[in-house]
Amino acid sequence: MEIKVNSYHHQGVKKLAPRLVPMAFAPDGLVEGFYNPEAYNPDEGKFIMGLQFHPERMRQHNSDTFDYPGCASAYQEFVKAVSAYKKKLSSSISVPKTLQLNQQMEKKRKKIVKSFSVARCMYSSGNTSTSSHEPKLEVGANFLEENTALSSQQERRLKQMGATVRNGSMYKQMLKLNEGKQKLARTMMEKMTMEQLAELDAFYQIMSKICAEALDSKLKIRAL
Repeated sequence: MEIKVNSYHHQGVKKLAPRLVPMAFAPDGLVEGFYNPEAYNPDEGKFIMGLQFHPERMRQHNSDTFDYPGCASAYQEFVKAVSAYKKKLSSSISVPKTLQLNQQMEKKRKKIVKSFSVARCMYSSGNTSTSSHEPKLEVGANFLEENTALSSQQERRLKQMGATVRNGSMYKQMLKLNEGKQKLARTMMEKMTMEQLAELDAFYQIMSKICAEALDSKLKIRAL
């Protein structure tokens, strides 16, 4: 199937995410449209689709007519998805009232929230010293160890914020080791000539390019 579109761009899609599938191409191979097969079903209120061209610029002024047949389909399918999603929301079961915790559970909840708050502040500030906050952080760490209701994504996010301190000492040792390596490298480079430093810089630029090409190749293989 072919339709005419206004294919004028200053940039284009080079590589799609693995979950996205191209569905329209220009004669030169440029991706003009793509979608997510697992999240595209207008009849069920799902609509994840991307267009490289501009159907909004092909509508005639003060009219519902488009320059080229087929360009209105994107809008029609979107409206269908919105209507289906609205209908699904209106017919969904009402959300139950918030669970009321007893005094003991509420006290425990506040300690856990405080633990995560302290960990987040430490993570944001780059502070790796846990000695003064260890009792508070331990509450959050124990919660993550014991709670099996968290999804892997939630636990990964909490770990990123520093809520888990199981590997805190190892992380501090790694930082000290990296600092030592950087100090040694600076000392060595201060003794090198300008010509030697230029050659070293050129070498690492070449290695960076090779690494980038290898990574790009692996990503293409994974996307297949």
